[in-house]
Amino acid sequence: MIEEIESHGWKQNLRIRAGGFELVITLDVGPRIIRYAFEDGDNVFKEMKAELGGRGEDDWKLRGGHRFWAAPEGEHCYEPDNGPVSYERDGKRAVIITSPESKAYGFRKKLRVAMDKSGGVKVEHELANTGNQELKLAPWGLSVMRPGGVAIIPQASLGRHPSELPEGVPVVPSAFLPNRNLVLWNYTDLSDPRLELGPSLWRIHQRAGFPATKIGTFYRGGWVGYQLPGQTFCKKIPVQKGKPYPDGGSNLEVFTNPEILEIESLAPAVPIEPGGAVTHTEKWKLFSQHEPLDNPDRVQGFFSQLEV
Repeated sequence: MIEEIESHGWKQNLRIRAGGFELVITLDVGPRIIRYAFEDGDNVFKEMKAELGGRGEDDWKLRGGHRFWAAPEGEHCYEPDNGPVSYERDGKRAVIITSPESKAYGFRKKLRVAMDKSGGVKVEHELANTGNQELKLAPWGLSVMRPGGVAIIPQASLGRHPSELPEGVPVVPSAFLPNRNLVLWNYTDLSDPRLELGPSLWRIHQRAGFPATKIGTFYRGGWVGYQLPGQTFCKKIPVQKGKPYPDGGSNLEVFTNPEILEIESLAPAVPIEPGGAVTHTEKWKLFSQHEPLDNPDRVQGFFSQLEV
Protein backbone atom coordinates (compact mmCIF):
# COMPACT_ATOMS: atom_id res chain seq x y z
CA MET A 1 0.00 0.00 0.00
CA ILE A 2 1.34 3.43 -0.99
CA GLU A 3 -0.22 6.63 0.29
CA GLU A 4 0.60 10.32 0.57
CA ILE A 5 0.70 11.57 4.17
CA GLU A 6 1.87 14.39 6.40
CA SER A 7 4.76 13.20 8.54
CA HIS A 8 7.82 14.39 10.46
CA GLY A 9 6.72 18.02 10.03
CA TRP A 10 6.51 17.82 6.23
CA LYS A 11 3.29 18.10 4.25
CA GLN A 12 4.35 15.82 1.40
CA ASN A 13 5.58 12.29 2.17
CA LEU A 14 5.00 8.79 0.88
CA ARG A 15 4.27 5.86 3.15
CA ILE A 16 4.70 2.31 1.90
CA ARG A 17 3.26 -0.50 4.03
CA ALA A 18 3.44 -4.28 3.71
CA GLY A 19 3.75 -7.28 6.00
CA GLY A 20 3.43 -5.22 9.18
CA PHE A 21 6.25 -2.84 8.20
CA GLU A 22 6.34 0.72 6.92
CA LEU A 23 8.62 3.14 5.11
CA VAL A 24 8.27 6.92 4.98
CA ILE A 25 9.96 8.88 2.18
CA THR A 26 10.11 12.66 2.23
CA LEU A 27 9.02 14.61 -0.87
CA ASP A 28 9.51 18.17 0.41
CA VAL A 29 13.29 17.57 0.59
CA GLY A 30 15.63 14.81 -0.42
CA PRO A 31 15.81 12.22 -1.72
CA ARG A 32 15.54 10.84 1.81
CA ILE A 33 13.97 7.75 3.37
CA ILE A 34 13.23 9.09 6.83
CA ARG A 35 11.64 6.01 8.46
CA TYR A 36 11.79 2.19 8.38
CA ALA A 37 10.00 0.37 11.18
CA PHE A 38 7.40 -2.10 12.27
CA GLU A 39 4.05 -0.33 11.83
CA ASP A 40 3.61 2.02 14.79
CA GLY A 41 7.00 0.85 16.10
CA ASP A 42 10.26 2.68 16.76
CA ASN A 43 12.17 4.01 13.77
CA VAL A 44 15.50 2.23 13.27
CA PHE A 45 16.84 5.43 11.70
CA LYS A 46 17.95 8.50 13.59
CA GLU A 47 15.64 11.51 13.40
CA MET A 48 17.35 14.89 13.89
CA LYS A 49 14.41 16.51 15.64
CA ALA A 50 15.52 20.11 15.12
CA GLU A 51 15.80 19.56 11.35
CA LEU A 52 12.57 17.65 10.70
CA GLY A 53 9.98 19.61 8.73
CA GLY A 54 12.53 22.13 7.51
CA ARG A 55 12.95 23.05 3.87
CA GLY A 56 14.66 25.70 1.80
CA GLU A 57 17.61 26.17 4.15
CA ASP A 58 20.83 27.56 2.68
CA ASP A 59 23.09 24.89 4.18
CA TRP A 60 23.08 21.09 4.01
CA LYS A 61 21.17 19.25 6.75
CA LEU A 62 21.73 15.73 8.07
CA ARG A 63 18.04 15.25 9.07
CA GLY A 64 18.54 11.50 9.60
CA GLY A 65 17.14 8.51 7.73
CA HIS A 66 18.77 7.05 4.63
CA ARG A 67 20.36 9.40 2.12
CA PHE A 68 22.07 9.14 -1.26
CA TRP A 69 25.54 10.63 -1.68
CA ALA A 70 28.27 10.23 -4.29
CA ALA A 71 31.76 9.06 -3.33
CA PRO A 72 34.45 10.09 -2.64
CA GLU A 73 33.35 12.63 -0.06
CA GLY A 74 33.77 16.24 -1.14
CA GLU A 75 31.99 19.55 -1.56
CA HIS A 76 29.41 17.96 -3.84
CA CYS A 77 28.14 15.88 -0.89
CA TYR A 78 27.20 19.01 1.04
CA GLU A 79 25.29 20.73 -1.73
CA PRO A 80 21.94 21.48 -0.01
CA ASP A 81 19.17 19.01 -0.83
CA ASN A 82 16.52 21.08 0.90
CA GLY A 83 14.05 21.35 -1.97
CA PRO A 84 11.26 19.11 -3.27
CA VAL A 85 11.74 15.91 -5.25
CA SER A 86 9.40 14.33 -7.79
CA TYR A 87 7.98 10.83 -7.68
CA GLU A 88 6.10 8.26 -9.69
CA ARG A 89 4.58 4.96 -8.67
CA ASP A 90 6.08 1.80 -10.11
CA GLY A 91 3.59 -0.95 -9.40
CA LYS A 92 1.77 -1.61 -6.13
CA ARG A 93 4.72 -1.42 -3.74
CA ALA A 94 7.44 0.64 -5.43
CA VAL A 95 8.10 4.31 -6.09
CA ILE A 96 10.76 6.22 -8.02
CA ILE A 97 12.07 9.39 -6.38
CA THR A 98 13.99 11.85 -8.58
CA SER A 99 16.02 14.81 -7.36
CA PRO A 100 16.54 18.03 -9.30
CA GLU A 101 19.67 18.13 -11.41
CA SER A 102 22.80 19.36 -9.65
CA LYS A 103 23.92 21.96 -12.17
CA ALA A 104 27.03 22.73 -10.13
CA TYR A 105 28.30 19.13 -10.27
CA GLY A 106 26.56 17.66 -13.33
CA PHE A 107 24.55 14.78 -11.88
CA ARG A 108 21.06 13.71 -10.94
CA LYS A 109 20.04 11.21 -8.25
CA LYS A 110 17.16 8.77 -8.49
CA LEU A 111 15.94 6.28 -5.88
CA ARG A 112 13.70 3.35 -6.68
CA VAL A 113 12.29 2.06 -3.41
CA ALA A 114 10.30 -1.19 -3.31
CA MET A 115 8.84 -3.12 -0.39
CA ASP A 116 7.98 -6.80 -0.81
CA LYS A 117 5.05 -8.59 0.82
CA SER A 118 7.13 -9.56 3.84
CA GLY A 119 8.32 -6.01 4.51
CA GLY A 120 11.77 -6.42 2.98
CA VAL A 121 13.06 -3.38 1.10
CA LYS A 122 15.05 -2.94 -2.09
CA VAL A 123 16.68 0.46 -2.65
CA GLU A 124 18.22 1.22 -6.04
CA HIS A 125 20.46 4.31 -6.17
CA GLU A 126 20.88 5.62 -9.71
CA LEU A 127 23.52 8.29 -10.33
CA ALA A 128 23.20 9.88 -13.78
CA ASN A 129 25.74 12.11 -15.51
CA THR A 130 23.86 15.18 -16.75
CA GLY A 131 26.97 17.16 -17.62
CA ASN A 132 29.25 17.16 -20.65
CA GLN A 133 32.33 15.68 -18.96
CA GLU A 134 33.17 12.28 -17.50
CA LEU A 135 31.79 11.97 -13.95
CA LYS A 136 34.28 10.47 -11.52
CA LEU A 137 31.86 9.71 -8.70
CA ALA A 138 30.22 6.53 -7.40
CA PRO A 139 26.79 5.96 -5.80
CA TRP A 140 26.94 5.82 -2.02
CA GLY A 141 24.07 4.79 0.30
CA LEU A 142 24.20 6.00 3.90
CA SER A 143 21.80 4.70 6.56
CA VAL A 144 21.84 6.91 9.65
CA MET A 145 20.93 4.62 12.54
CA ARG A 146 19.47 5.78 15.82
CA PRO A 147 21.80 5.72 18.84
CA GLY A 148 22.26 2.94 21.35
CA GLY A 149 22.99 0.05 18.99
CA VAL A 150 25.89 -1.94 17.64
CA ALA A 151 26.92 -2.63 14.05
CA ILE A 152 27.59 -6.30 13.30
CA ILE A 153 29.97 -7.33 10.52
CA PRO A 154 30.75 -11.06 10.19
CA GLN A 155 34.24 -11.98 9.02
CA ALA A 156 35.62 -15.05 7.27
CA SER A 157 37.21 -17.62 9.57
CA LEU A 158 40.91 -17.14 10.13
CA GLY A 159 43.34 -19.40 8.38
CA ARG A 160 46.92 -20.32 9.23
CA HIS A 161 50.23 -19.27 7.75
CA PRO A 162 51.54 -21.95 5.35
CA SER A 163 54.56 -22.51 7.60
CA GLU A 164 52.20 -23.53 10.43
CA LEU A 165 50.16 -26.09 8.52
CA PRO A 166 50.51 -29.75 9.52
CA GLU A 167 52.92 -31.79 7.45
CA GLY A 168 51.32 -33.10 4.30
CA VAL A 169 48.61 -30.45 4.06
CA PRO A 170 48.84 -28.88 0.58
CA VAL A 171 49.55 -25.17 0.36
CA VAL A 172 47.46 -23.16 -2.09
CA PRO A 173 48.90 -19.93 -3.53
CA SER A 174 46.12 -17.82 -1.98
CA ALA A 175 47.39 -18.76 1.49
CA PHE A 176 50.20 -16.21 1.02
CA LEU A 177 47.87 -13.35 -0.01
CA PRO A 178 45.75 -10.86 1.97
CA ASN A 179 42.01 -11.50 2.03
CA ARG A 180 40.76 -8.43 3.95
CA ASN A 181 41.50 -4.73 4.20
CA LEU A 182 40.94 -2.18 6.93
CA VAL A 183 40.74 1.48 5.90
CA LEU A 184 41.33 4.13 8.56
CA TRP A 185 40.56 7.85 8.65
CA ASN A 186 42.77 10.47 10.27
CA TYR A 187 40.45 10.46 13.31
CA THR A 188 40.30 6.65 13.69
CA ASP A 189 41.86 5.31 16.90
CA LEU A 190 42.10 1.51 16.95
CA SER A 191 42.28 1.53 20.75
CA ASP A 192 38.76 3.02 20.82
CA PRO A 193 36.64 0.76 23.08
CA ARG A 194 33.70 1.03 20.66
CA LEU A 195 35.66 -1.06 18.13
CA GLU A 196 35.58 -4.83 18.66
CA LEU A 197 37.59 -6.15 15.71
CA GLY A 198 37.64 -9.84 16.54
CA PRO A 199 38.99 -12.72 14.44
CA SER A 200 35.61 -13.68 12.92
CA LEU A 201 33.27 -10.89 14.02
CA TRP A 202 33.55 -7.10 14.01
CA ARG A 203 31.22 -5.09 16.27
CA ILE A 204 31.15 -1.28 16.34
CA HIS A 205 29.16 0.31 19.15
CA GLN A 206 27.36 3.64 19.10
CA ARG A 207 27.94 5.39 22.41
CA ALA A 208 27.46 8.89 23.76
CA GLY A 209 30.49 10.75 25.04
CA PHE A 210 32.94 9.55 22.38
CA PRO A 211 34.30 11.47 19.36
CA ALA A 212 33.76 10.59 15.72
CA THR A 213 35.46 7.51 14.31
CA LYS A 214 35.22 5.57 11.06
CA ILE A 215 36.47 2.39 9.41
CA GLY A 216 36.11 0.98 5.90
CA THR A 217 36.65 -2.41 4.32
CA PHE A 218 36.01 -4.46 1.18
CA TYR A 219 33.23 -6.69 2.45
CA ARG A 220 32.42 -9.96 0.69
CA GLY A 221 30.02 -11.37 3.26
CA GLY A 222 26.71 -10.06 1.96
CA TRP A 223 24.68 -9.01 5.01
CA VAL A 224 25.64 -6.75 7.91
CA GLY A 225 23.46 -5.71 10.84
CA TYR A 226 22.69 -3.04 13.38
CA GLN A 227 21.21 -4.35 16.63
CA LEU A 228 19.09 -2.14 18.85
CA PRO A 229 17.18 -3.27 21.95
CA GLY A 230 14.50 -5.61 20.63
CA GLN A 231 15.19 -5.29 16.90
CA THR A 232 17.90 -5.75 14.31
CA PHE A 233 18.22 -3.94 10.98
CA CYS A 234 20.02 -5.84 8.22
CA LYS A 235 21.55 -4.45 5.05
CA LYS A 236 22.93 -6.41 2.11
CA ILE A 237 26.18 -4.89 0.87
CA PRO A 238 26.77 -5.35 -2.88
CA VAL A 239 30.19 -6.49 -4.06
CA GLN A 240 31.72 -6.48 -7.53
CA LYS A 241 35.01 -8.32 -7.43
CA GLY A 242 37.80 -6.96 -9.57
CA LYS A 243 36.36 -3.43 -9.73
CA PRO A 244 38.08 -0.40 -8.17
CA TYR A 245 36.31 1.04 -5.13
CA PRO A 246 36.61 4.47 -3.48
CA ASP A 247 38.28 5.17 -0.16
CA GLY A 248 41.10 2.67 -0.35
CA GLY A 249 38.96 -0.10 -1.81
CA SER A 250 35.92 0.12 0.50
CA ASN A 251 32.41 -1.06 -0.34
CA LEU A 252 31.39 -0.88 3.35
CA GLU A 253 32.06 1.93 5.79
CA VAL A 254 30.87 2.51 9.36
CA PHE A 255 30.93 5.97 10.91
CA THR A 256 29.86 6.83 14.43
CA ASN A 257 29.84 9.84 16.75
CA PRO A 258 27.95 10.71 19.97
CA GLU A 259 24.59 11.00 18.14
CA ILE A 260 24.48 8.42 15.34
CA LEU A 261 25.99 5.40 13.64
CA GLU A 262 26.03 5.20 9.84
CA ILE A 263 26.15 1.97 7.83
CA GLU A 264 27.33 2.97 4.38
CA SER A 265 27.67 0.99 1.14
CA LEU A 266 29.57 2.16 -1.91
CA ALA A 267 29.56 1.25 -5.60
CA PRO A 268 32.72 0.79 -7.68
CA ALA A 269 34.54 3.95 -8.73
CA VAL A 270 33.90 3.55 -12.45
CA PRO A 271 33.71 6.83 -14.45
CA ILE A 272 30.26 7.67 -15.84
CA GLU A 273 30.18 9.06 -19.38
CA PRO A 274 27.95 12.04 -20.27
CA GLY A 275 24.39 10.82 -20.60
CA GLY A 276 25.19 7.59 -18.77
CA ALA A 277 24.14 6.31 -15.36
CA VAL A 278 25.10 3.64 -12.83
CA THR A 279 22.89 1.89 -10.29
CA HIS A 280 23.81 0.64 -6.83
CA THR A 281 21.35 -1.63 -5.00
CA GLU A 282 20.91 -2.35 -1.30
CA LYS A 283 18.44 -4.75 0.35
CA TRP A 284 17.06 -4.26 3.86
CA LYS A 285 15.31 -6.50 6.38
CA LEU A 286 14.11 -5.74 9.88
CA PHE A 287 13.67 -8.34 12.61
CA SER A 288 12.34 -8.49 16.13
CA GLN A 289 15.52 -9.73 17.79
CA HIS A 290 16.15 -9.79 21.53
CA GLU A 291 19.07 -12.22 21.89
CA PRO A 292 22.33 -10.25 21.73
CA LEU A 293 24.37 -10.96 18.61
CA ASP A 294 27.64 -10.94 20.47
CA ASN A 295 29.46 -14.04 19.25
CA PRO A 296 30.19 -15.60 15.84
CA ASP A 297 27.91 -18.61 16.31
CA ARG A 298 24.87 -16.49 17.15
CA VAL A 299 25.60 -14.15 14.27
CA GLN A 300 26.05 -17.00 11.81
CA GLY A 301 22.77 -18.55 12.92
CA PHE A 302 20.94 -15.24 12.65
CA PHE A 303 22.26 -14.30 9.21
CA SER A 304 21.68 -17.81 7.85
CA GLN A 305 17.97 -16.96 7.58
CA LEU A 306 18.72 -14.20 5.10
CA GLU A 307 18.87 -14.91 1.39
CA VAL A 308 22.32 -13.98 0.07
